[in-house]
Amino acid sequence: MVRHDPFSRPEDGLLSVDDPVATDPAEVPAEMLEMQMDRARRLNEYYNEVVAELRASLAEIGEDDGQPS
Repeated sequence: MVRHDPFSRPEDGLLSVDDPVATDPAEVPAEMLEMQMDRARRLNEYYNEVVAELRASLAEIGEDDGQPS
């Protein structure tokens, strides 16, 4: 999806503002819930990896996660 082109379509699996949104969770298709859970799981894994890399980088330069010495 092109960031500033309102007519471009999102990549597969991503939500768009053009997609209908059910107000009642019971109306949301199971496939949509599975996709949302999978995306949340992948984002969580990614953020955990980023935090681990940041901590490793801080350890290399002698910082200690911002804790007072």
